[in-house]
Amino acid sequence: MTAVFAFFLQAANWPQAAGPNGTWAVADKNAPVEWSVARGKNILWRTPLPNGGQSGIAVWGDRLFLTTFEPWKKGQKPFSGVILGHCLNAKTGKILWSVRLEGPTVSPMMYSYSDSTSPAPITDGKTVWFTNNSGEMGAFDMNGKELWRHKWTPWGEPYPFNKQHKPILYGDWILNVEPLDGNPPEKKGWNYIRAIDKKTGKTAWIAEDGTTTYTTSVFGLRKDGAPAVLTGRGGWHDVPERPVGLSLIDLRPGSAGKTIWRFIAPTDSEGKPLAEPGSVQAPTWQALYTLHWDKQFAYWFRLNPEETHLVLDAETGKVVKEQSLIENVDYRQWDPVAKKYIENLNVKLREMKDLSPRVKQAPGEVIRVMPAWHANIVAEGYHYFLCSTAHRRNGHAPKGKGGPSHSIGRVNIATGKVEYLEVPVTVIRKPGEPDEKVYGVAVNTKTVDNEGNDVSSEARSKTDGWEIPAFWGAPVALGGKVYFTTTLGITYVVDAAAKVLNEKAVVAINDLGPSGETWSLNTPSYSNGVLYHRSLKEVVAIRK
Repeated sequence: MTAVFAFFLQAANWPQAAGPNGTWAVADKNAPVEWSVARGKNILWRTPLPNGGQSGIAVWGDRLFLTTFEPWKKGQKPFSGVILGHCLNAKTGKILWSVRLEGPTVSPMMYSYSDSTSPAPITDGKTVWFTNNSGEMGAFDMNGKELWRHKWTPWGEPYPFNKQHKPILYGDWILNVEPLDGNPPEKKGWNYIRAIDKKTGKTAWIAEDGTTTYTTSVFGLRKDGAPAVLTGRGGWHDVPERPVGLSLIDLRPGSAGKTIWRFIAPTDSEGKPLAEPGSVQAPTWQALYTLHWDKQFAYWFRLNPEETHLVLDAETGKVVKEQSLIENVDYRQWDPVAKKYIENLNVKLREMKDLSPRVKQAPGEVIRVMPAWHANIVAEGYHYFLCSTAHRRNGHAPKGKGGPSHSIGRVNIATGKVEYLEVPVTVIRKPGEPDEKVYGVAVNTKTVDNEGNDVSSEARSKTDGWEIPAFWGAPVALGGKVYFTTTLGITYVVDAAAKVLNEKAVVAINDLGPSGETWSLNTPSYSNGVLYHRSLKEVVAIRK
Protein backbone atom coordinates (compact mmCIF):
# COMPACT_ATOMS: atom_id res chain seq x y z
CA MET A 1 0.00 0.00 0.00
CA THR A 2 2.81 2.45 0.79
CA ALA A 3 4.22 2.61 -2.73
CA VAL A 4 0.81 3.07 -4.30
CA PHE A 5 -0.07 5.80 -1.82
CA ALA A 6 2.92 7.88 -2.96
CA PHE A 7 0.95 9.36 -5.85
CA PHE A 8 -1.19 11.31 -3.37
CA LEU A 9 1.86 13.44 -2.63
CA GLN A 10 2.50 14.48 -6.23
CA ALA A 11 1.13 18.03 -6.31
CA ALA A 12 1.51 18.26 -10.10
CA ASN A 13 -1.71 16.29 -10.55
CA TRP A 14 -5.24 16.57 -9.15
CA PRO A 15 -6.33 12.91 -9.29
CA GLN A 16 -9.70 13.15 -7.54
CA ALA A 17 -12.22 15.62 -6.12
CA ALA A 18 -10.25 16.18 -2.91
CA GLY A 19 -6.93 16.76 -4.68
CA PRO A 20 -3.55 15.02 -4.45
CA ASN A 21 -3.62 14.61 -0.66
CA GLY A 22 -7.30 13.69 -0.38
CA THR A 23 -7.79 16.66 1.96
CA TRP A 24 -9.08 19.36 -0.46
CA ALA A 25 -5.87 21.34 0.09
CA VAL A 26 -2.35 21.80 -1.33
CA ALA A 27 0.48 24.10 -0.28
CA ASP A 28 1.42 25.20 -3.82
CA LYS A 29 1.23 29.01 -3.92
CA ASN A 30 1.21 29.34 -7.73
CA ALA A 31 -2.53 28.84 -8.26
CA PRO A 32 -4.30 31.68 -10.10
CA VAL A 33 -6.16 33.97 -7.73
CA GLU A 34 -7.99 36.35 -10.03
CA TRP A 35 -9.99 35.72 -13.22
CA SER A 36 -13.16 36.58 -15.10
CA VAL A 37 -14.83 34.62 -17.89
CA ALA A 38 -17.17 37.59 -18.40
CA ARG A 39 -14.18 39.83 -19.17
CA GLY A 40 -11.86 37.19 -20.63
CA LYS A 41 -9.34 37.83 -17.88
CA ASN A 42 -6.67 35.17 -17.24
CA ILE A 43 -8.60 32.61 -19.31
CA LEU A 44 -6.34 30.16 -21.16
CA TRP A 45 -9.13 28.32 -23.01
CA ARG A 46 -12.86 27.52 -22.88
CA THR A 47 -14.52 24.33 -24.10
CA PRO A 48 -18.31 24.00 -24.64
CA LEU A 49 -19.92 20.91 -23.12
CA PRO A 50 -22.66 18.71 -24.67
CA ASN A 51 -24.84 19.10 -21.58
CA GLY A 52 -24.61 20.22 -17.99
CA GLY A 53 -22.93 18.38 -15.14
CA GLN A 54 -21.65 18.81 -11.60
CA SER A 55 -18.54 16.65 -11.32
CA GLY A 56 -15.19 17.96 -10.27
CA ILE A 57 -12.29 17.69 -12.72
CA ALA A 58 -9.54 15.08 -12.35
CA VAL A 59 -6.17 16.11 -13.78
CA TRP A 60 -3.20 13.93 -14.72
CA GLY A 61 -0.45 15.25 -16.96
CA ASP A 62 -2.00 16.54 -20.16
CA ARG A 63 -5.41 14.93 -19.53
CA LEU A 64 -8.56 16.20 -17.83
CA PHE A 65 -11.54 14.06 -16.86
CA LEU A 66 -15.10 15.10 -15.99
CA THR A 67 -18.71 14.06 -16.53
CA THR A 68 -21.88 15.52 -18.03
CA PHE A 69 -25.34 14.23 -18.83
CA GLU A 70 -25.72 12.88 -22.35
CA PRO A 71 -26.85 15.53 -24.90
CA TRP A 72 -30.38 16.82 -24.54
CA LYS A 73 -32.96 15.21 -26.80
CA LYS A 74 -35.95 17.09 -28.19
CA GLY A 75 -38.98 16.52 -25.99
CA GLN A 76 -36.87 15.02 -23.18
CA LYS A 77 -37.95 15.61 -19.60
CA PRO A 78 -35.18 16.96 -17.33
CA PHE A 79 -34.46 13.56 -15.75
CA SER A 80 -31.86 10.98 -16.72
CA GLY A 81 -29.75 8.10 -15.47
CA VAL A 82 -27.26 8.35 -18.36
CA ILE A 83 -24.03 10.32 -18.14
CA LEU A 84 -20.93 10.73 -20.28
CA GLY A 85 -17.37 10.55 -19.01
CA HIS A 86 -15.08 12.84 -20.99
CA CYS A 87 -11.32 13.05 -21.51
CA LEU A 88 -9.97 16.47 -22.54
CA ASN A 89 -6.58 17.73 -23.65
CA ALA A 90 -5.42 19.87 -20.72
CA LYS A 91 -3.48 22.25 -22.98
CA THR A 92 -6.22 22.98 -25.51
CA GLY A 93 -9.49 21.84 -23.94
CA LYS A 94 -10.31 19.59 -26.88
CA ILE A 95 -12.55 16.63 -26.02
CA LEU A 96 -10.48 13.57 -26.98
CA TRP A 97 -12.98 10.81 -26.20
CA SER A 98 -16.18 10.10 -24.26
CA VAL A 99 -17.76 7.02 -22.69
CA ARG A 100 -21.34 6.29 -21.60
CA LEU A 101 -22.51 5.10 -18.17
CA GLU A 102 -26.12 4.24 -17.37
CA GLY A 103 -27.61 3.59 -13.94
CA PRO A 104 -31.00 2.21 -12.89
CA THR A 105 -32.09 5.18 -10.73
CA VAL A 106 -33.07 8.25 -12.73
CA SER A 107 -31.85 11.62 -11.46
CA PRO A 108 -33.26 15.12 -11.85
CA MET A 109 -30.89 17.13 -14.05
CA MET A 110 -29.06 20.19 -12.75
CA TYR A 111 -30.59 19.53 -9.34
CA SER A 112 -29.33 21.88 -6.62
CA TYR A 113 -28.86 18.92 -4.28
CA SER A 114 -26.64 16.75 -6.51
CA ASP A 115 -27.48 14.52 -9.46
CA SER A 116 -26.10 11.59 -11.50
CA THR A 117 -23.02 13.61 -12.53
CA SER A 118 -21.94 14.82 -9.06
CA PRO A 119 -19.00 12.44 -8.35
CA ALA A 120 -15.66 13.57 -9.73
CA PRO A 121 -13.70 11.03 -11.80
CA ILE A 122 -10.52 9.62 -10.27
CA THR A 123 -7.29 8.60 -11.98
CA ASP A 124 -3.85 7.20 -11.18
CA GLY A 125 -2.34 8.15 -14.54
CA LYS A 126 -2.91 4.71 -16.03
CA THR A 127 -6.64 4.25 -15.47
CA VAL A 128 -9.57 6.62 -15.05
CA TRP A 129 -12.70 5.66 -13.13
CA PHE A 130 -15.99 7.46 -13.83
CA THR A 131 -18.88 7.19 -11.36
CA ASN A 132 -22.56 7.69 -12.17
CA ASN A 133 -24.60 8.39 -9.02
CA SER A 134 -27.49 6.61 -10.73
CA GLY A 135 -25.69 3.31 -10.15
CA GLU A 136 -22.67 2.56 -12.32
CA MET A 137 -18.90 2.91 -12.08
CA GLY A 138 -16.59 2.20 -15.02
CA ALA A 139 -12.83 1.79 -15.40
CA PHE A 140 -11.11 2.85 -18.64
CA ASP A 141 -7.54 3.18 -19.81
CA MET A 142 -6.17 6.58 -20.82
CA ASN A 143 -7.39 6.04 -24.38
CA GLY A 144 -10.96 5.25 -23.35
CA LYS A 145 -10.79 1.45 -23.62
CA GLU A 146 -13.20 -0.19 -21.17
CA LEU A 147 -11.60 -2.36 -18.46
CA TRP A 148 -14.58 -3.18 -16.23
CA ARG A 149 -17.94 -1.92 -14.97
CA HIS A 150 -19.52 -2.15 -11.54
CA LYS A 151 -23.28 -1.67 -11.07
CA TRP A 152 -25.52 -1.19 -8.03
CA THR A 153 -29.03 0.06 -7.25
CA PRO A 154 -28.86 3.36 -5.33
CA TRP A 155 -31.33 4.46 -2.74
CA GLY A 156 -34.63 5.65 -4.23
CA GLU A 157 -38.07 6.40 -2.85
CA PRO A 158 -38.87 7.56 -0.27
CA TYR A 159 -35.43 9.16 -0.15
CA PRO A 160 -34.47 12.11 -2.38
CA PHE A 161 -31.64 12.14 -4.91
CA ASN A 162 -29.03 13.68 -2.62
CA LYS A 163 -25.65 12.02 -3.08
CA GLN A 164 -22.65 14.06 -2.00
CA HIS A 165 -20.03 11.39 -1.47
CA LYS A 166 -16.99 11.86 -3.70
CA PRO A 167 -15.17 8.61 -4.56
CA ILE A 168 -11.80 8.36 -2.83
CA LEU A 169 -8.81 6.55 -4.32
CA TYR A 170 -6.50 5.01 -1.75
CA GLY A 171 -4.00 2.37 -2.78
CA ASP A 172 -5.83 -0.31 -4.75
CA TRP A 173 -9.22 0.72 -3.41
CA ILE A 174 -11.88 3.12 -4.61
CA LEU A 175 -14.10 4.15 -1.70
CA ASN A 176 -17.66 4.56 -2.92
CA VAL A 177 -20.94 4.80 -0.96
CA GLU A 178 -23.59 2.19 -1.79
CA PRO A 179 -26.36 0.15 -0.15
CA LEU A 180 -25.67 -3.40 0.95
CA ASP A 181 -25.92 -6.07 -1.74
CA GLY A 182 -29.56 -6.83 -2.43
CA ASN A 183 -30.81 -3.88 -0.37
CA PRO A 184 -31.93 -6.13 2.53
CA PRO A 185 -35.25 -5.01 4.12
CA GLU A 186 -33.74 -4.71 7.61
CA LYS A 187 -31.33 -2.07 6.26
CA LYS A 188 -33.67 -0.38 3.80
CA GLY A 189 -32.13 2.84 2.53
CA TRP A 190 -28.90 2.32 4.49
CA ASN A 191 -25.61 3.15 2.75
CA TYR A 192 -22.04 2.20 3.55
CA ILE A 193 -18.54 3.02 2.42
CA ARG A 194 -17.63 0.19 0.08
CA ALA A 195 -14.07 -0.44 -1.12
CA ILE A 196 -13.96 -1.40 -4.80
CA ASP A 197 -10.83 -3.12 -6.10
CA LYS A 198 -9.58 -0.64 -8.69
CA LYS A 199 -8.21 -3.42 -10.92
CA THR A 200 -11.28 -5.66 -11.02
CA GLY A 201 -14.34 -3.71 -9.87
CA LYS A 202 -15.01 -6.33 -7.19
CA THR A 203 -15.88 -5.46 -3.59
CA ALA A 204 -12.84 -5.63 -1.27
CA TRP A 205 -14.66 -4.74 1.96
CA ILE A 206 -17.64 -2.83 3.37
CA ALA A 207 -17.40 -0.52 6.40
CA GLU A 208 -19.13 -1.72 9.54
CA ASP A 209 -20.76 1.69 10.16
CA GLY A 210 -23.32 3.24 7.83
CA THR A 211 -22.82 6.48 5.91
CA THR A 212 -25.54 8.95 4.94
CA THR A 213 -25.10 9.86 1.27
CA TYR A 214 -25.56 13.53 2.12
CA THR A 215 -22.11 13.29 3.69
CA THR A 216 -18.82 14.23 2.03
CA SER A 217 -16.38 11.88 3.76
CA VAL A 218 -12.75 13.00 4.09
CA PHE A 219 -9.51 11.01 3.93
CA GLY A 220 -6.59 11.72 6.27
CA LEU A 221 -3.62 10.38 8.21
CA ARG A 222 -3.61 9.85 11.98
CA LYS A 223 -0.76 10.85 14.31
CA ASP A 224 1.06 7.59 13.63
CA GLY A 225 0.59 7.98 9.86
CA ALA A 226 -2.18 5.38 9.66
CA PRO A 227 -4.77 6.17 6.94
CA ALA A 228 -8.45 6.62 7.80
CA VAL A 229 -11.60 8.30 6.53
CA LEU A 230 -14.11 10.36 8.53
CA THR A 231 -17.75 9.79 7.65
CA GLY A 232 -21.14 10.58 9.19
CA ARG A 233 -24.84 9.88 9.57
CA GLY A 234 -27.85 12.14 9.92
CA GLY A 235 -29.81 14.49 7.70
CA TRP A 236 -33.14 15.53 6.29
CA HIS A 237 -35.98 13.37 4.96
CA ASP A 238 -35.51 10.74 7.69
CA VAL A 239 -32.36 9.21 6.27
CA PRO A 240 -32.20 5.86 8.07
CA GLU A 241 -28.55 5.26 9.06
CA ARG A 242 -28.01 5.12 12.83
CA PRO A 243 -26.67 6.12 15.22
CA VAL A 244 -26.59 9.76 14.12
CA GLY A 245 -23.03 11.00 14.48
CA LEU A 246 -19.51 10.55 13.12
CA SER A 247 -17.26 7.53 12.56
CA LEU A 248 -13.54 7.35 11.83
CA ILE A 249 -13.03 4.33 9.57
CA ASP A 250 -9.72 2.43 9.46
CA LEU A 251 -8.01 1.99 6.07
CA ARG A 252 -5.08 -0.18 7.16
CA PRO A 253 -4.83 -3.59 5.49
CA GLY A 254 -6.16 -6.24 7.84
CA SER A 255 -8.46 -3.84 9.68
CA ALA A 256 -9.88 -1.82 6.79
CA GLY A 257 -13.55 -0.96 7.27
CA LYS A 258 -13.40 -1.26 11.06
CA THR A 259 -14.54 1.67 13.18
CA ILE A 260 -11.71 3.37 15.09
CA TRP A 261 -14.09 5.58 17.05
CA ARG A 262 -17.68 6.65 16.88
CA PHE A 263 -19.15 9.94 18.13
CA ILE A 264 -22.87 9.51 18.82
CA ALA A 265 -25.04 12.65 18.87
CA PRO A 266 -25.94 12.94 22.59
CA THR A 267 -28.61 15.66 22.85
CA ASP A 268 -32.06 16.62 21.61
CA SER A 269 -33.22 19.94 20.15
CA GLU A 270 -33.45 21.38 23.66
CA GLY A 271 -29.91 20.39 24.51
CA LYS A 272 -31.06 17.67 26.90
CA PRO A 273 -29.43 14.22 26.97
CA LEU A 274 -31.17 11.71 24.75
CA ALA A 275 -32.62 8.55 26.25
CA GLU A 276 -31.38 6.87 23.08
CA PRO A 277 -28.20 8.64 21.94
CA GLY A 278 -27.92 9.00 18.19
CA SER A 279 -31.68 9.03 17.61
CA VAL A 280 -32.08 12.76 16.76
CA GLN A 281 -30.86 14.12 13.44
CA ALA A 282 -31.63 17.20 11.31
CA PRO A 283 -32.08 19.97 12.06
CA THR A 284 -30.22 19.55 15.38
CA TRP A 285 -27.57 17.11 14.13
CA GLN A 286 -26.79 16.64 10.46
CA ALA A 287 -23.87 15.27 8.46
CA LEU A 288 -24.38 17.53 5.43
CA TYR A 289 -20.85 18.87 5.58
CA THR A 290 -17.41 18.14 4.24
CA LEU A 291 -16.15 16.24 7.29
CA HIS A 292 -12.70 17.74 7.72
CA TRP A 293 -10.23 16.40 10.24
CA ASP A 294 -6.48 16.36 10.81
CA LYS A 295 -3.98 14.62 13.09
CA GLN A 296 -5.26 16.58 16.10
CA PHE A 297 -8.95 17.28 15.64
CA ALA A 298 -12.17 16.56 13.80
CA TYR A 299 -14.72 19.33 13.26
CA TRP A 300 -18.53 19.45 13.22
CA PHE A 301 -21.52 21.70 13.91
CA ARG A 302 -24.61 21.47 16.12
CA LEU A 303 -27.66 23.63 15.35
CA ASN A 304 -30.00 23.36 18.35
CA PRO A 305 -30.78 24.75 20.85
CA GLU A 306 -27.99 27.18 19.95
CA GLU A 307 -25.71 26.98 16.94
CA THR A 308 -22.27 25.75 18.00
CA HIS A 309 -18.98 24.52 16.57
CA LEU A 310 -17.55 21.22 17.82
CA VAL A 311 -13.89 20.25 18.02
CA LEU A 312 -13.29 16.54 18.65
CA ASP A 313 -10.10 14.70 19.52
CA ALA A 314 -9.07 12.94 16.29
CA GLU A 315 -7.68 9.94 18.22
CA THR A 316 -10.70 9.29 20.45
CA GLY A 317 -13.70 11.13 19.02
CA LYS A 318 -14.29 12.87 22.37
CA VAL A 319 -15.43 16.51 22.31
CA VAL A 320 -12.55 18.80 23.25
CA LYS A 321 -14.44 22.09 23.01
CA GLU A 322 -17.78 23.46 21.89
CA GLN A 323 -17.92 27.08 20.76
CA SER A 324 -21.05 29.21 20.36
CA LEU A 325 -21.55 30.64 16.87
CA ILE A 326 -23.77 33.35 18.36
CA GLU A 327 -22.07 34.81 21.44
CA ASN A 328 -19.20 37.32 21.39
CA VAL A 329 -18.76 37.27 17.60
CA ASP A 330 -17.40 39.87 15.17
CA TYR A 331 -19.86 40.67 12.38
CA ARG A 332 -18.84 42.92 9.52
CA GLN A 333 -21.96 43.70 7.54
CA TRP A 334 -22.68 45.80 4.49
CA ASP A 335 -24.83 48.90 5.04
CA PRO A 336 -26.88 49.25 1.80
CA VAL A 337 -27.79 52.87 2.60
CA ALA A 338 -24.36 54.20 3.56
CA LYS A 339 -22.74 51.78 1.06
CA LYS A 340 -19.96 50.83 3.43
CA TYR A 341 -19.11 48.16 5.98
CA ILE A 342 -20.20 48.36 9.59
CA GLU A 343 -17.89 46.68 12.08
CA ASN A 344 -19.79 45.02 14.93
CA LEU A 345 -17.28 43.63 17.43
CA ASN A 346 -17.92 41.15 20.25
CA VAL A 347 -21.68 41.19 19.71
CA LYS A 348 -24.46 38.69 20.30
CA LEU A 349 -25.73 37.75 16.86
CA ARG A 350 -29.28 37.19 18.13
CA GLU A 351 -29.45 40.92 18.96
CA MET A 352 -28.24 42.11 15.56
CA LYS A 353 -30.48 43.35 12.75
CA ASP A 354 -29.91 42.04 9.25
CA LEU A 355 -29.64 45.10 7.00
CA SER A 356 -30.00 43.30 3.68
CA PRO A 357 -32.84 44.81 1.60
CA ARG A 358 -34.35 41.39 0.87
CA VAL A 359 -35.01 40.73 4.59
CA LYS A 360 -38.55 41.04 5.89
CA GLN A 361 -38.08 39.96 9.46
CA ALA A 362 -41.27 38.87 11.21
CA PRO A 363 -41.89 39.76 14.88
CA GLY A 364 -39.80 37.59 17.16
CA GLU A 365 -37.45 36.44 14.42
CA VAL A 366 -33.71 36.53 14.93
CA ILE A 367 -30.62 35.63 12.94
CA ARG A 368 -29.91 31.91 13.12
CA VAL A 369 -26.68 30.48 11.73
CA MET A 370 -26.78 27.45 9.50
CA PRO A 371 -23.37 26.71 7.98
CA ALA A 372 -24.04 26.10 4.29
CA TRP A 373 -24.11 22.43 3.37
CA HIS A 374 -20.70 21.11 2.26
CA ALA A 375 -19.28 24.66 1.89
CA ASN A 376 -16.74 24.35 4.72
CA ILE A 377 -13.00 23.76 4.99
CA VAL A 378 -10.23 23.93 7.61
CA ALA A 379 -7.24 26.07 6.63
CA GLU A 380 -4.51 28.03 8.43
CA GLY A 381 -5.94 27.30 11.88
CA TYR A 382 -9.52 28.31 11.03
CA HIS A 383 -12.69 26.43 10.13
CA TYR A 384 -14.23 28.41 7.26
CA PHE A 385 -17.84 28.12 6.08
CA LEU A 386 -20.46 29.97 4.09
CA CYS A 387 -23.78 30.87 5.77
CA SER A 388 -27.13 29.85 4.26
CA THR A 389 -29.57 32.73 4.07
CA ALA A 390 -33.28 33.38 4.67
CA HIS A 391 -34.68 29.87 5.18
CA ARG A 392 -36.44 28.73 8.36
CA ARG A 393 -35.15 25.18 8.58
CA ASN A 394 -33.72 25.04 12.07
CA GLY A 395 -37.16 24.31 13.52
CA HIS A 396 -36.48 25.62 17.01
CA ALA A 397 -37.42 28.64 19.11
CA PRO A 398 -36.56 31.44 18.83
CA LYS A 399 -37.83 31.48 15.27
CA GLY A 400 -35.10 32.60 12.96
CA LYS A 401 -33.98 33.52 9.50
CA GLY A 402 -30.79 31.97 8.21
CA GLY A 403 -27.82 34.26 8.22
CA PRO A 404 -25.97 36.44 8.69
CA SER A 405 -26.80 37.38 5.11
CA HIS A 406 -24.42 36.25 2.37
CA SER A 407 -21.56 35.83 4.79
CA ILE A 408 -18.31 33.94 5.09
CA GLY A 409 -17.83 32.67 8.63
CA ARG A 410 -14.79 31.29 10.38
CA VAL A 411 -13.90 29.86 13.79
CA ASN A 412 -10.40 30.25 15.20
CA ILE A 413 -9.71 26.68 16.28
CA ALA A 414 -7.20 27.67 18.99
CA THR A 415 -9.09 30.59 20.56
CA GLY A 416 -12.70 29.89 19.56
CA LYS A 417 -13.15 33.40 18.17
CA VAL A 418 -15.97 33.56 15.59
CA GLU A 419 -16.11 36.11 12.75
CA TYR A 420 -18.59 36.81 9.94
CA LEU A 421 -18.07 38.91 6.82
CA GLU A 422 -20.88 39.79 4.42
CA VAL A 423 -19.76 39.54 0.79
CA PRO A 424 -21.38 40.58 -2.50
CA VAL A 425 -23.88 38.05 -3.82
CA THR A 426 -22.60 38.64 -7.34
CA VAL A 427 -20.58 41.04 -9.48
CA ILE A 428 -22.03 42.44 -12.70
CA ARG A 429 -19.36 42.81 -15.35
CA LYS A 430 -20.26 44.46 -18.66
CA PRO A 431 -17.95 45.53 -21.51
CA GLY A 432 -16.71 49.09 -21.06
CA GLU A 433 -18.28 49.43 -17.60
CA PRO A 434 -16.74 49.13 -14.13
CA ASP A 435 -17.55 46.15 -11.91
CA GLU A 436 -20.81 46.46 -10.00
CA LYS A 437 -20.89 44.57 -6.71
CA VAL A 438 -24.38 43.50 -5.67
CA TYR A 439 -25.13 43.06 -1.96
CA GLY A 440 -28.00 41.67 0.06
CA VAL A 441 -30.52 40.61 -2.59
CA ALA A 442 -31.62 37.28 -4.04
CA VAL A 443 -30.29 36.70 -7.57
CA ASN A 444 -31.65 34.16 -10.02
CA THR A 445 -29.71 32.55 -12.84
CA LYS A 446 -30.38 30.47 -15.95
CA THR A 447 -30.02 26.71 -16.37
CA VAL A 448 -29.71 26.75 -20.16
CA ASP A 449 -27.33 24.56 -22.16
CA ASN A 450 -25.32 25.58 -25.24
CA GLU A 451 -28.27 24.77 -27.53
CA GLY A 452 -30.67 27.01 -25.60
CA ASN A 453 -32.47 24.17 -23.79
CA ASP A 454 -33.50 24.68 -20.17
CA VAL A 455 -32.09 21.48 -18.66
CA SER A 456 -33.06 22.06 -15.03
CA SER A 457 -35.66 19.90 -13.33
CA GLU A 458 -37.10 22.55 -10.99
CA ALA A 459 -37.22 26.23 -10.07
CA ARG A 460 -35.03 25.92 -6.96
CA SER A 461 -32.06 25.16 -9.19
CA LYS A 462 -32.40 28.61 -10.77
CA THR A 463 -31.77 30.45 -7.49
CA ASP A 464 -28.42 31.67 -6.17
CA GLY A 465 -27.99 28.84 -3.65
CA TRP A 466 -28.02 31.23 -0.68
CA GLU A 467 -31.74 31.93 -0.46
CA ILE A 468 -32.75 28.31 -1.06
CA PRO A 469 -29.64 26.47 0.12
CA ALA A 470 -27.85 24.43 -2.54
CA PHE A 471 -25.21 21.72 -2.29
CA TRP A 472 -22.35 23.90 -3.50
CA GLY A 473 -19.09 22.33 -4.56
CA ALA A 474 -16.77 21.81 -1.58
CA PRO A 475 -14.22 24.63 -1.20
CA VAL A 476 -10.49 24.04 -1.69
CA ALA A 477 -7.44 25.60 -0.03
CA LEU A 478 -4.60 26.40 -2.43
CA GLY A 479 -1.41 27.97 -1.13
CA GLY A 480 -3.09 29.37 1.98
CA LYS A 481 -6.12 30.76 0.15
CA VAL A 482 -9.65 29.37 0.28
CA TYR A 483 -11.73 29.16 -2.92
CA PHE A 484 -15.55 29.14 -2.46
CA THR A 485 -17.81 28.78 -5.53
CA THR A 486 -21.58 29.41 -5.53
CA THR A 487 -24.38 28.53 -7.95
CA LEU A 488 -23.96 31.86 -9.78
CA GLY A 489 -20.44 30.86 -10.84
CA ILE A 490 -18.97 33.35 -8.38
CA THR A 491 -15.73 32.21 -6.73
CA TYR A 492 -14.55 34.06 -3.62
CA VAL A 493 -10.83 33.77 -2.90
CA VAL A 494 -10.01 34.43 0.76
CA ASP A 495 -6.65 34.85 2.46
CA ALA A 496 -7.05 32.02 4.96
CA ALA A 497 -4.40 33.41 7.32
CA ALA A 498 -5.80 36.96 7.42
CA LYS A 499 -5.60 38.29 10.98
CA VAL A 500 -9.00 39.93 10.59
CA LEU A 501 -11.89 38.63 8.49
CA ASN A 502 -12.78 41.90 6.78
CA GLU A 503 -13.18 43.02 3.17
CA LYS A 504 -9.38 43.09 2.76
CA ALA A 505 -9.25 39.36 3.48
CA VAL A 506 -11.19 38.72 0.25
CA VAL A 507 -8.40 38.65 -2.32
CA ALA A 508 -10.69 38.38 -5.37
CA ILE A 509 -14.29 37.80 -6.45
CA ASN A 510 -14.20 35.88 -9.72
CA ASP A 511 -16.80 34.68 -12.22
CA LEU A 512 -17.38 31.77 -14.60
CA GLY A 513 -19.51 33.94 -16.89
CA PRO A 514 -21.97 36.86 -16.90
CA SER A 515 -24.10 37.27 -13.77
CA GLY A 516 -27.54 35.70 -14.21
CA GLU A 517 -26.34 33.65 -17.20
CA THR A 518 -24.04 31.21 -15.38
CA TRP A 519 -24.69 28.10 -13.30
CA SER A 520 -22.23 25.97 -11.35
CA LEU A 521 -22.12 23.55 -8.41
CA ASN A 522 -18.45 22.82 -8.81
CA THR A 523 -15.11 22.71 -7.08
CA PRO A 524 -12.06 23.93 -9.01
CA SER A 525 -9.05 21.68 -9.61
CA TYR A 526 -5.42 22.80 -9.81
CA SER A 527 -2.30 21.53 -11.56
CA ASN A 528 1.01 23.08 -12.66
CA GLY A 529 -0.03 26.71 -12.39
CA VAL A 530 -3.42 26.21 -14.08
CA LEU A 531 -6.83 26.19 -12.38
CA TYR A 532 -9.57 24.16 -14.06
CA HIS A 533 -13.19 25.04 -13.37
CA ARG A 534 -16.55 24.52 -15.02
CA SER A 535 -20.08 25.81 -15.38
CA LEU A 536 -23.16 24.18 -16.86
CA LYS A 537 -22.06 25.20 -20.35
CA GLU A 538 -18.29 24.85 -20.41
CA VAL A 539 -14.94 23.95 -18.93
CA VAL A 540 -12.43 26.75 -18.47
CA ALA A 541 -8.68 26.77 -17.90
CA ILE A 542 -7.41 29.70 -15.84
CA ARG A 543 -3.80 30.90 -15.72
CA LYS A 544 -2.09 34.01 -14.38
